[in-house]
Amino acid sequence: MEHDPILREVYRIKDELNREIGGDLEKLFDRFRQFAKEHPERMVNLEQVRKISGRKRASTKS
Repeated sequence: MEHDPILREVYRIKDELNREIGGDLEKLFDRFRQFAKEHPERMVNLEQVRKISGRKRASTKS
């Protein structure tokens, strides 16, 4: 079975990132936060999505 080249690239990037951060999830989320600050145009605005879809925010009350 031939491996999907896109998945192979995703796994390669995942492994590279894991090596760089040493498996530290706090470092991973710090990178996510930094990326979001540097590239706000690439982030999903949930309020805008809700306006477009007409969906209300789900209640978290039990």
